[in-house]
Amino acid sequence: MKTKFSSILTLLLAFVVQMTFAQQRTVSGTVTDEGGLPLPGVNIVIKGTSTGVQTDFDGNYSVEATQGDVLVFSFVGLETAEVTVGSIDTIDLVMKADSAQLDEVVVTALGIKREKQSLGYAQQTVEGESLVKSRETNINNALAGKVAGIQFKGAPSSGFGNSNIRLRGDTGVLYIVDNVKVQNPSDIITDDIADMSVLKGAAATALYGPQGKNGVIIITTKSAAEGQSTISVNHSTAMENIYVLPEYQNEYGGGYSQDFNVFTYDPSIHPADWASFDGQQMVEYYADESWGPRMEGQMVRHWDSWIPGTPEFGELRPFSPNPDNVKNFFDTGYTTNTNLTIAKGGEGYAVRASLAKINRTGIIPNSSRNQVQGSINATLDITDKLTGFANVNYQDRRTENFPENGYGNISSNFNQWWQRQLDMDRLRNYRRNGQIVSWNLNSPTNITPLYWDMPFFDTYENLNAQTKNSVYGRIGLSYEFSDDLNASVEARKTLNTYEANDRFGFGGLGTPFYAEGESMESTDELFGILNYETDLSDDFDVSASVGFEIFDENFKSLSAETNGGLTAEGFYSLNTSRDRPSVSSYKREIGRKSTFAKASIGYQNLLYLDGSARLDWQSTANADANRVETYGASMSFIFSKVLPQNDVLTFGKLRASIAEAPLFPDAFAISETYNIGTPYGSYGRLSVKSQLPNPNLIGGVRQEYEIGTEMRFLDSRVGFDVTYFNKVDDELPVAVSLDPSTGYSSFLTNSGKQTYKGWEFALNVIPVQTADFTWNLSANLATLERRVDKIADGTDVNVLAASWRGIQLQERVGEEWGAIYGRAYRRDENGEILLSSTGSPRYDTNQYLGNILPDFTGGASSYMTYKNFSLGLDFDFQKGGKVFSVTRMFNAYSGLGTETIGNNAAGNPVRNPVTGSDIVAGLIVNADNANADTGGVLIEGVDETSGNPAAYYVDPAVYWGRLFSLHERWLYDATYVKLRQARLDYTVPSKVLENTFIKDVNVGVFASNLWLIYTAVDGIDVSELEDNEATGQYGWTEGGQSPNTRTVGLNVNITF
Repeated sequence: MKTKFSSILTLLLAFVVQMTFAQQRTVSGTVTDEGGLPLPGVNIVIKGTSTGVQTDFDGNYSVEATQGDVLVFSFVGLETAEVTVGSIDTIDLVMKADSAQLDEVVVTALGIKREKQSLGYAQQTVEGESLVKSRETNINNALAGKVAGIQFKGAPSSGFGNSNIRLRGDTGVLYIVDNVKVQNPSDIITDDIADMSVLKGAAATALYGPQGKNGVIIITTKSAAEGQSTISVNHSTAMENIYVLPEYQNEYGGGYSQDFNVFTYDPSIHPADWASFDGQQMVEYYADESWGPRMEGQMVRHWDSWIPGTPEFGELRPFSPNPDNVKNFFDTGYTTNTNLTIAKGGEGYAVRASLAKINRTGIIPNSSRNQVQGSINATLDITDKLTGFANVNYQDRRTENFPENGYGNISSNFNQWWQRQLDMDRLRNYRRNGQIVSWNLNSPTNITPLYWDMPFFDTYENLNAQTKNSVYGRIGLSYEFSDDLNASVEARKTLNTYEANDRFGFGGLGTPFYAEGESMESTDELFGILNYETDLSDDFDVSASVGFEIFDENFKSLSAETNGGLTAEGFYSLNTSRDRPSVSSYKREIGRKSTFAKASIGYQNLLYLDGSARLDWQSTANADANRVETYGASMSFIFSKVLPQNDVLTFGKLRASIAEAPLFPDAFAISETYNIGTPYGSYGRLSVKSQLPNPNLIGGVRQEYEIGTEMRFLDSRVGFDVTYFNKVDDELPVAVSLDPSTGYSSFLTNSGKQTYKGWEFALNVIPVQTADFTWNLSANLATLERRVDKIADGTDVNVLAASWRGIQLQERVGEEWGAIYGRAYRRDENGEILLSSTGSPRYDTNQYLGNILPDFTGGASSYMTYKNFSLGLDFDFQKGGKVFSVTRMFNAYSGLGTETIGNNAAGNPVRNPVTGSDIVAGLIVNADNANADTGGVLIEGVDETSGNPAAYYVDPAVYWGRLFSLHERWLYDATYVKLRQARLDYTVPSKVLENTFIKDVNVGVFASNLWLIYTAVDGIDVSELEDNEATGQYGWTEGGQSPNTRTVGLNVNITF
C-alpha cells in the first residue's frame, strides 16, 4: 500500500512540475526609445511581485513569466508601461517620454497652476511627504537645506519658539495656505500638506503686491481622491535630549580664591551648639564663579549644611566635582503626535477632514505644550458648471512655562554663573524648613539667596502660561462658463486670539509680580478672479487672468501688570498689586483694496512670455499717494526643442524676469499719534512719539531682475537649475537724527538704498536605479552679496542693533550690509597685540570685526529605497559669517570653561599661584622675572610704549576678566555642517494586506538634529540661534540661550 501511495504521489508531483513548466516560459525582447535607440537599464518587473530584470547595454531582456502576468517597464524620464504576457514569447517595446515629468505642473502666485517649463522665474517645490515621515511640526525646519536661497535661522530646539528663515537675504516671507495668508507656519497640520511651492523673486510674487516682496511659500493641502474612501491614522512618539553643551572644567570648584573660608565661632552671633563648627572649612557660597579650590575630596561645609532642622545641617561632605550637574537639570522631553484623517470622494464631491493632537513636555522641568488642530477641505459640484469649495482650519494651543531665550533663561545660570561642585539633585528641594533657600546664600547666618535662586525655584515658582486659538479658512464658488473661461469668488478669514500671564513667586530674589494680557488679530478678505485659457492656433496658446482683492486687518491688545509687589502670598492677581497696576492697550486697523491682471502667451511649447500687474491702495499711506503699482515680466525659452534629438540632453531651458515692487509705510508712520501713560492721580497722561511723522513717507521701491537656466540629462537622471538675481531696494525709510530742541529725536525719510546680488544652484541626480534599489541625490548652494549704497544725506553709518557691552550690528555706506563693530585688540604694524606695563591687552572701540552674512549656504538630501525599505538623510550647511557668543565669554570669565585650566608655557597648571620677582598685586609677573614653578596664563605681545616684545604670566581670573567684553575674542566663525533629519521607513507589502481591511501600513524611525558634524563654537549650535528684538532679530548673537536637543522617535501610519 505504501509503495502504491508513493507511486501515485510521484506521478502527481511530476504532473504539477510538467504543468508549471508548461505555463512558465521565457519572455524576451528589446526596449527602445522613440528614436529607435536601445535603452539599457530599463526595469522590468512582474506586477505584484519583486521578480524582475533589467535590459542590457543593447536594450535586450529576458524574464521567466507565465501567461497572464503583467510586465511593468519603468525608466527615469519615460512613461511607465504595462504589457500583459500572452501566447507570444517576444515582446518589444517603444518607451515614450514622460510628459508628466517634462510638463510638470506647479503652483504659482494666487494658486494658479502652470507648467513648470513655462515659468520665467525661479521656483522650487518641496513635497509634503517628507514632513509626514519626519514628523516635523514646523514648516521652516522642514525647508532647511532643501531650497536654494533659504538660510535657516532656527530658535533653540529645546524651546517652543518658531524658527525663522531668510530668503535671498530677507525675512518676512509670506505664507499662503490654500490661498489664505497665515502668519505662523506652526498653525498648519503638517500631515495635511501635499506640497510647498517656494516663489523667490519679485516677478514670481508680483501678483501678491507689496506683501510678497520678500518671497512667498505657497502650501497646498491634500484633498480626497475621487472614488476613494480612506481612514488614516498616523501616530508618533519621540524623545528629546540635550546634545550640545559647552565643555566644563571639573578640576576647580566654586569660589573667588583657591582657599576655603574657615568658620569662626562667635558666641555673640552664633548659637551655642555651633561651637563645634569652629575651624571647619566652608565653600564660598556667596561666589557665583568657579575660581575656587581644586576639588580633591576635602571635607567641607556645603550650602545645605547651614539650614536648621534638615538632615544635612552640620554635615561635612567631600568637595568633589559633579561633571554632569548641568546636564542633570534637564529632563528627557517627550512628544506624541497623533493625526486622524477621513477622506471620501465621489461623483461631484470630495471631503477630507483631519484632526491632530500634539502633546510635548519640554526638557526644561515643568514646561509643556499641548495643541489640538483640525481641518476640513471640501468641494461640491452644485451643477455641471458651478462648484462650491471650503477650507477651514482650527488650532487650540496651550503652553505652560515657555522657556526664555537669551540672558534671562535658566541656562545662563549654568553657563555663566555657577559652581562646578554643586549636586543638582540636592537643589531640587528649594523650600527647606519652611523657607526658600539657595546654594548661593549670603552667609551661614543669612541663608537667603544673594544673586541666584535655585534653578528649580525658577521653573516651579516663576511661571508663565500662554493660550492661542486660531481659525483660518475660505469659502467660495467657481463657475465654468466654457472649457476656456472660468471664474471664482471666495471669502477668506483668519482669527488669532492670545491670552498670557506671567508671575514671580514669593521668597525669591525678584519682587513678587503678576501680569496678564490678551490680544486679537483678524483679517477679512474678499477675492475674485476670472481666468481665460485657449489655443489660438496649432502654434500659439494664451492664458489671462484678472481679479480683485479687498482686505482688512485688525489688531488690538490689552495688558496689565502689578507694581510694588503683591499684598497676599500665593494670590496672583492684579487685585493684589501693592501699587496701582500699569495698564496699556493698543489698536491698529489697516485696509487695502487691490486689482490685478496677468497674461501669458506660448509659442509651440517652445517660447513663453508672461506679464503681470497689480494696483494696491492701502490706508497706511497718505491719501494723496496711497496707490502703488507692482509689475512683473518674464520669458522662458525651451532651447532643447530646437536642438537635434540626442541621448544626452533631455531638457534645456533659459529664463529671465524683471519686476518692480513698491512698498507701503508701516502703520502710524505718516501721522501724529499719542502714547497714553499711567494716570497721575486722577489726571491722564499723554505723550507724543519721539519720532516725527512724515506724511509723504513711502515704504520704498524694489527693482529686480533674474536670469537662469534649467537642464536635465540622460533621461532626467541628472538635472540642475542655476539662477542669478540682482535686486535694488531704493527710497528705503531711514531714521535721521533731529535736534532735541524740536521735541523729537528722529525723522523718517525715504533715502536708503541697498543692492542684493546672488547665485543659486540646485542639483538632482539618480546615480543608481534597479528593479529593487533606487538612490536619489539632491543638493543646493546659494551665495548672497548685500551692499549699502546710501543711508541718508550726511549719514554714512546706521546702527541696526546692539548687544553686550557695546557690540553693534551696523550698516555703512559702500560696505557690505551686516557688519559687526565692537572692541578689538590694538595691534602694531606687524599684527602683534599691544600690551600695557602690567600685561593687559590694549583695545580700540568701534572696530570692524566681521560680517554676519555667510559666504554661502546650502544643503543636501539622500533618499534610497530598497524594495519596501526607504532611508532619507537631510543635511544643511553654512560657510562663513560671524556670531558673537555671550555663553563662551561668561564661561571663561566665571572659570567654568576648559580654557581656564591646563598647563601654561612653563609646564605648570595655570591656576597655580603666579611666582617670581616684582609681582604686581600678587597676580601678574613679567615672564623674564617668573619662577620656574609659576602658574598663570602666558600672554605675549609688544609693549605699547617701547615697541619691544613683551610677555607676562597673568592669574587666569585676571586674564579672562580682562578679555571680558573684548568682543573680538568672542566672535566666532558661523560655519557649520549638520545632519538635520534622518528617517528609515518600512512599508508592509500590499500582498500581505490584500485580504484585510487595511490598505497600507508604514512603520518608521526618525531623528532630528542627529549630528552636528562641524561647528567652530564649542557647545553652541550656530544653526539654531535665538532671534529677539534686542538684537534686531538678525540671528547674529548667542546670548546664553537654552541648549539644543536631539529628537528620536517612532512613527506608525495605517490607512484603512
